[in-house]
Amino acid sequence: MKAFLIDLGKCNGCYNCQIGCKDEHCGNTWLPYAQEQPEVGQFWMKVNQYDRGAVPHVRVAYIPTMCNHCENAPCMDAAKDGAVYRREDGLVLIDPTKAKGQKAIVDACPYNVIYWNEALEIPQKCTGCAHLLDGDEPIKIPRCVDNCTVDAIL
Repeated sequence: MKAFLIDLGKCNGCYNCQIGCKDEHCGNTWLPYAQEQPEVGQFWMKVNQYDRGAVPHVRVAYIPTMCNHCENAPCMDAAKDGAVYRREDGLVLIDPTKAKGQKAIVDACPYNVIYWNEALEIPQKCTGCAHLLDGDEPIKIPRCVDNCTVDAIL
């Protein structure tokens, strides 16, 4: 079973995971897993910054946020015709062909990590880089994990 582990104590807000995800999915179509991610408006891996306190005692926390590939995924319940499915390894994927026009999938996500691609009329989210895991690449890990120089994402 695949799972992402994020050590918030190690994340330093470098945004390498977010940049790597954009680089992997913008301008690239990885069918049957995903259509191309738009350059703006979507972050399948997004680093949120939270500031607390006031000068001179400011604390900053960075929280990488992505699809949780939920055990009881609400997006699967909202999808019609098997448009959202779970693989044997635990990744929850949206079939871009079957999901066309199904905006209810976006609305079902309690974490707001499924995005609507207006141009293609499809919901999109983190695929766990299933194309890399299943492909012939020597490194079989998601791009966000590979890009994390401080090993905050495993």
